[in-house]
Amino acid sequence: MSFTDLKSSHNHLSLYIFLLLAACLLFSRFLLPRFLTYDVLSVLSWDVFGYYLYLPAYFIHHDIGLTDFTWVQHILDTYHPTHSFYQAYQGPAGDYVMKYPLGLSILYAPFFFIAHGLAYLHGYLPDGFALPYQVCIAMGGLVYAITGIWFLRKILLRFFNETVTALVMIIIVLGTNFFELTAYDGAMPHNSLFMLFALIVWLTIRWHERQSWTSACFLGLLIGLSILVRPTSGVIILFPLLWATGSRELWLKKWRLVKKYHVQVFLMICLMLAMIFLQLMYWKLHAGTWLYYSYEKNEKLQWIAPYLWKVMFSYKKGWLVYTPVMVFALFGFFSLAFRYRSVFLSVLSFFIVNLLVVSSWPTWWYGGSFGQRALMESYVLLAFPLGAFIQWMEERDWFLKGPVFILISLLLALNLFQTWQYMNFILDPSQMTKKYYWTVFGKTSIHEIDRAFLEPIDEIDAKEFLENTQKYLSRIIWKFDFEKVDPNVAGHYSKEYANSGDYAFKLNQNKRFSPGPDIAFKDLTKEEIVWIRATGFVYFSGASQEAKCGLVITVNQKGKNYKYRMLQLENESLIPDQWNKVTMDYMTPFVIDRSDIFQSYFWYRGDKEMYIDDFEISVFESPNKN
Repeated sequence: MSFTDLKSSHNHLSLYIFLLLAACLLFSRFLLPRFLTYDVLSVLSWDVFGYYLYLPAYFIHHDIGLTDFTWVQHILDTYHPTHSFYQAYQGPAGDYVMKYPLGLSILYAPFFFIAHGLAYLHGYLPDGFALPYQVCIAMGGLVYAITGIWFLRKILLRFFNETVTALVMIIIVLGTNFFELTAYDGAMPHNSLFMLFALIVWLTIRWHERQSWTSACFLGLLIGLSILVRPTSGVIILFPLLWATGSRELWLKKWRLVKKYHVQVFLMICLMLAMIFLQLMYWKLHAGTWLYYSYEKNEKLQWIAPYLWKVMFSYKKGWLVYTPVMVFALFGFFSLAFRYRSVFLSVLSFFIVNLLVVSSWPTWWYGGSFGQRALMESYVLLAFPLGAFIQWMEERDWFLKGPVFILISLLLALNLFQTWQYMNFILDPSQMTKKYYWTVFGKTSIHEIDRAFLEPIDEIDAKEFLENTQKYLSRIIWKFDFEKVDPNVAGHYSKEYANSGDYAFKLNQNKRFSPGPDIAFKDLTKEEIVWIRATGFVYFSGASQEAKCGLVITVNQKGKNYKYRMLQLENESLIPDQWNKVTMDYMTPFVIDRSDIFQSYFWYRGDKEMYIDDFEISVFESPNKN
């Protein structure tokens, strides 16, 4: 290869990197397809199910208000896209109102129609959820992801050379949660918003260079569509508003430009509002009002950024914990301020305001995802300071830039490995803790007991099951057969019914809680995590659903329960007028203070009587103690 060929190859470096990254996304998507149509691993599940529901509701069932819920129930029963239907709520006008805005369904639409045709051609049920729909929506996500990277490249080449552009693309695609949110979860809104933000940035730059009607129209439409996808994405307005500012001279130049082309600016604003009006019209038709809050009452922004530290640094979903390479983008703001003054203000303003908005949402971890997904679309704008940092590093001596680029390479490898861990259910989507993070760090497989370090599930009736008890050493730590009468509650010791011996313990409206163990965790076990099994016998009369009693296991810290679990006996199909054995398994949570108290008891919530006997607590420990 000649020097001319080498130079020509270098001039196209970012293009080759773009092609490699696009191929990597495509290969990864087909390597782990997850096009299942019978459980919640499918593409059209959970939140995506809610964003997508507009399309089958309108174009297949002609029932955008879900007035005939039978077809929705059929979809739920057939494909199981969600464990509970939270994607729409019955509004004041009687119709169901979709929780999520309709913008993403507009972006899904081309691929929905392709899938609809394929379903007819290949004999699939054209119901909006069969295999062709899953595949086409997933492929649509890849189209949008690759489009976003393409325009990111075009933006970067306006300011940086081929090498810097290529490195920034590699870092964003392979070194952040962009990879997971496009290759595997590309149907989520963040992938589409990344593309929309890239187009908005590109069109903003183009319009400031050459004030065309086309750029103005598309800019207005795309900003409106971004807001229609997620209302908080309206923060992107700051970018075109503050672009090419940063000094008094630049502000004056910007004002003269806007004033001269005010008709285009006015049209831009009108088209943006026209897109937003689609949502207002939907609310008016199906909620009976132009403005309607479709989320739950407790899901509202809480000013100002009370969750900022958690969003940035928590092990549950901290941005810089799971995407540490982006710390170099933060460093890059210093270089950006000195080298690209006209760019700096728009990017910094967007980043700060967007971060504050993201950190003000009460569900600050944003559900199941790898890392802080709500910041992914902002990588388009963070590419500017990241590029400025790489450009600055390029000019340094090798004794400085060598270690930095080695560190960046290691962080890329870490991100790809942790993405693999996430996709293989080692990193948890929503229950990560510091202890669990370091327990599974670098591991390719985990033991069941490791999951006890995860954040406990909030559901009090979540059931756990200890399988293969032979793997553990078991011992009884507490037993109450009620044969020794406690004089303080002697009236509740009954000889009328007993499972064994002479006495059973009676629960009623005057005595709702049974005796039970209160054991400090340090006295319970020397291990960090153990399994607990509570067993007891209960006797009652009347219908089984009237046996309103719960077997409770919890850990108590200074009067406050955590990992509180209750086996609700009225749901266990118990047989009246005979003794029923009940059993509950419980994996203890990770206990920070070993003085915390382990507790278990029966809690009677009925208005008749129930008897308990032979209440026993066993602990199951690993035979391989360290």
